[in-house]
Amino acid sequence: MGLAAKTWSSAAVAMLGCIGQVVSARALRGRRLVLTIGSRFANRRFVFAFVCLAVFASKLVHIGAHLSALTGSSLRLWGLSFFAQDMILLLLLRFLFEFWNIPGRFEFSLRFIASVLWASIIASISVICIIHTTFFVVSGNEIHWRNVGIAGDAAGRALLLSGLTSCILVVGVLCFGAWVLQDILFIAAGVVADILSLPLVYATSGRLRRIRTQWNRSSYVEIPQDDVEMGEKMEYFEDTETLCREPESPTANAKELPRAGTWRLVFYTAATGLILTQIILCSVRPTDRALSYMSWTPILLPFVELRTPSGGSRVDLGLLSDDDDSTSWTSVSALTDTIPLPWLPSEPVTGFEDWYQNATHYNAAVDPLKISNLDQDLLAGLAGQLRNVTIRNVMFIVLESTRKDVFPVKKESLVMDRLTESWGAQGMPDEALERLKSLTPTAKLITGDFEDGFQEKTGGQRPRGGINFNDAYTTSTYTLKSLTGLLCGVSPLVADFNLEHRHHIYQPCLPHILDALNTLDHGTADNYTAHKWRSAFMQSATLNFDDFGSLMKRIGFPSDSLVDKEYLIGKDAKFGPVTLPDVNYFGFEETPLEDYFRDIFSSARKANERVFLTHVTSTSHHPWTMPGNEAPVELGKGMEDLSNYLNTIGWDDRWLSNVLKILEEEGVADETLLIFAGDHGLPMVENGGVATYYDPNVGGNHVPLVLSHPKLPPITIDDSVSSLQVLPTILDLLVETGSLSPSASQAARDLAHNYEGQSLIRPVLKSADVKSSGSEGTPARTIGNWHFTVINPGRAMIGVRDARHKTWRLVVPTRDDTEWRFSDLEKDPRESHPLSTFGFLGLVARVREEFGKEAAEWVTEAAQVTRWWAEENSKRWRYAHSAA
Repeated sequence: MGLAAKTWSSAAVAMLGCIGQVVSARALRGRRLVLTIGSRFANRRFVFAFVCLAVFASKLVHIGAHLSALTGSSLRLWGLSFFAQDMILLLLLRFLFEFWNIPGRFEFSLRFIASVLWASIIASISVICIIHTTFFVVSGNEIHWRNVGIAGDAAGRALLLSGLTSCILVVGVLCFGAWVLQDILFIAAGVVADILSLPLVYATSGRLRRIRTQWNRSSYVEIPQDDVEMGEKMEYFEDTETLCREPESPTANAKELPRAGTWRLVFYTAATGLILTQIILCSVRPTDRALSYMSWTPILLPFVELRTPSGGSRVDLGLLSDDDDSTSWTSVSALTDTIPLPWLPSEPVTGFEDWYQNATHYNAAVDPLKISNLDQDLLAGLAGQLRNVTIRNVMFIVLESTRKDVFPVKKESLVMDRLTESWGAQGMPDEALERLKSLTPTAKLITGDFEDGFQEKTGGQRPRGGINFNDAYTTSTYTLKSLTGLLCGVSPLVADFNLEHRHHIYQPCLPHILDALNTLDHGTADNYTAHKWRSAFMQSATLNFDDFGSLMKRIGFPSDSLVDKEYLIGKDAKFGPVTLPDVNYFGFEETPLEDYFRDIFSSARKANERVFLTHVTSTSHHPWTMPGNEAPVELGKGMEDLSNYLNTIGWDDRWLSNVLKILEEEGVADETLLIFAGDHGLPMVENGGVATYYDPNVGGNHVPLVLSHPKLPPITIDDSVSSLQVLPTILDLLVETGSLSPSASQAARDLAHNYEGQSLIRPVLKSADVKSSGSEGTPARTIGNWHFTVINPGRAMIGVRDARHKTWRLVVPTRDDTEWRFSDLEKDPRESHPLSTFGFLGLVARVREEFGKEAAEWVTEAAQVTRWWAEENSKRWRYAHSAA
């Protein structure tokens, strides 16, 4: 037994020893693997490869964002020259990688300073390129660095951080690519650097044979398998030598890669050809704005953009002349002395400062683009109907990010087409289809448009009453500018973001007008027409973003009548602090406003006041999170953004139903005019864009517009209109319904005639013949009913259309780095293939070739009109010579 026990003991020890050796060997191999993988991250080659990929990814974004402005032949012929600046940048970095790695060349302190500087340069380049690429991934558009100041407040920072996940993804992809390609990119750049350094070596030594090439000093080094710790410090291609250094001995590279001479010749020949091609293309490339702009390396784009001076807008028509009689009106300005308003009180009224300061002011009578329809009869459906309509209160409901084709959702629409396409042959699931059928019942009630294609109209469906406009465009695709157009009846300022609050709003806004009416003597009127107006603005989103609150005060809303997120969560909130979580980076859902809506109408009735209330919805803003614990329904396969957007549109529809219920319960539904208007749409259906930033697509322009009142007959208008027309329409409607006292009616008439827009309760005129300002005997000229949309953020593009040709759209750039665009919505409703060029004359030539002479002449006229309008816009806002 003793012998057996010893035998078993020895065997066990031996077995444990074997197991230990196996474990140790595996642990060593695992350690070697970790060190090997890790060493490929902790070296200069990885850093250089990361920067290379970041620069080239950013450059591809830059080119891709403007690709439509290039013809295929131009891209094939000159495309390689676009990367010249990027190659120079990367070669300079490659030289720096070698230069500061030379042992003993500098003192330690100097090397340390240089290393810090080098690291800062690398970090700056990487950060700029990563942000540039990430922004494109998130929004589908190129970032414009002059706009980064918008992230200065809390809401702006939250907006910026919404792309954090995409940023991490971009960095991860770049890291993986750099890990895989580091050797190839480092050596390739070294080869090019060798070739470029030949003249320097020849000049200093006079002997080309002394050149040590990148391939020669990148010799193969065998790493001992049992010494990974040391091996990790010896790279596959040794790269610690200086560029163009003499070989130490003829046998220094005895273990070169097989057939190195042949491969070396191939690599150096290809690199030489690439360099010569770049030099030749850059030398002979024609001077063209598009080609020059495409060539900027992304690192320089912030400086290129910031070099443009602030101030007024400029439209460059190239060599096109406008000195003939047909365009002589372009020297006219609509700014003159103020029109007579004898009813203004002696004490200054806010919004009417020009009348008290003897300043120049907009005068519709001399506006060469003004078309008035106030001398026309009312719409046929309104004749004899308006005297039965009482308008004691007016309520604006501005629908955040709401496209026309989701108000209501219809089966035959671009939205439904995209959703159906996403499901493929399997078809849309019943759950999604049922959700879409019931998504917007309130919108159907408001618009009176029950024929959605999902189900037949039944006799029990009755519209609320009002005028629904099917072809309304916003004045701007940026919310704050759009609000200015709606509430003030003006064209927004052609400048980035909200500068309106710091400049001269060139017409009185609706709150200003109502305050002025409050000062009038209403005579013997003993009904609501003699009551004073109270203006208020309410939303559940913040007013701190981009000076939103300051703009509302400039528009005329009293400070104590502004209700926003900060007020609602504050301790002084009238109905207690709100503790709801945010649904987006601006605020929470709208339901806490119910108490405030009820309060303002009930208190106004008790105080014999009239209410003008403006409300902006917010739940339908990106990133489209459903309030509470409600789960969104998947409406499109692989289309998460569009599905979430439509789900929030459905939530907003239910909110609008609550608003109508509140008006009913407060007893004011039959005496309140409701204006439903989208601030802007979204182009996600057309091109996948989740924002309107630098995206002029028609999906961001086309919005809902409804004048709703239970006593108005249901009317649908298909003519082209603009949200600029809402304010004069309200004045006209108040007069025609007898909702103002005689003195207030006269004041409203005077003002309505002096606004740019036509009244929407009368037939909209598509054109008018006006007397020419040319020499005597010159025939009258015909002016079109032009609509202008200032594209988000405001300074770069103006969307233009003309009611005479409602399907033609022109996008006019007001900066050199933005393209001209023309599209025909009849042929291309999604604007998938617009004509786009950086030069105006080039666009005219392409339009003439593809759409004919008439379209080309219209483009020329539209461009001339827009150039005058843009310059006039700066004058009216007193912005042309002021700092932005």
